[in-house]
Amino acid sequence: MPPFDKEFFATDRLDLAPHNLFDLVDRLDGLAPGFAAIAQPRVHFAVDGVLEADWSRDLATASEVIVLPRVGGG
Repeated sequence: MPPFDKEFFATDRLDLAPHNLFDLVDRLDGLAPGFAAIAQPRVHFAVDGVLEADWSRDLATASEVIVLPRVGGG
């Protein structure tokens, strides 16, 4: 699976200032239609270096959000 920056975006860095991860997904989908459809099954978010499962978390004080592919295995 290609990295998201290559699959959806022309860059590996964006400056978006979203309110929460739901807002981030909406903004990313605006830049790359189709991203929102794959976000839930294929994406993890790391907020300031910590994986974040709560997409409603306020990001006002966050300095970095990294979009990571989900990895499966056993």
